[in-house]
Amino acid sequence: MSKLRVLTVCTGNVCRSPAAAVMLRQAIAEAGLADRVEVGSAGTSWEAEGMPMDERTELSLERAGYARPFEHTASTIHLHALIQWDLVLPMTAEHAQTLRRMAEQAPSDGAAPEIVMWRRFDPKAPKGAPETEIAVEDPWYEGQAAFDRTIRHMRRSLPGIIEHLRERLG
Repeated sequence: MSKLRVLTVCTGNVCRSPAAAVMLRQAIAEAGLADRVEVGSAGTSWEAEGMPMDERTELSLERAGYARPFEHTASTIHLHALIQWDLVLPMTAEHAQTLRRMAEQAPSDGAAPEIVMWRRFDPKAPKGAPETEIAVEDPWYEGQAAFDRTIRHMRRSLPGIIEHLRERLG
């Protein structure tokens, strides 16, 4: 059986989505699914292409117990790459809309990925709320405390994502 491919997506692919990928990989390993699930990350904007993970994100991940090094190079999602993923987890409604518009352009013979907001799996997110109300907010313009808070909030979604992956894997 081929691996289930999961992609996390934010704007520049230097803060939220690479952090989500780090956290999700560890959760997948702890759940015993590492041989069945592959995780990647990308951004919707080309502006940070080729850059490493933001230092504030790295520090927040380390403070939360994740081990360095966090090897990462920012990349931008494009249609040919998008259709290779099975599950795509965007951070905001804007990211989700961009990805869905992109997926609509996929060849009709190809399977479109399932696109679900990261926080749909957060037990503290309002159930049934519009996507605009369940965003993982961008900490970029705030201080280190905002990055720490973002990591803490994102962690809440991990058990739900793992459960969803188990369902998809059968």
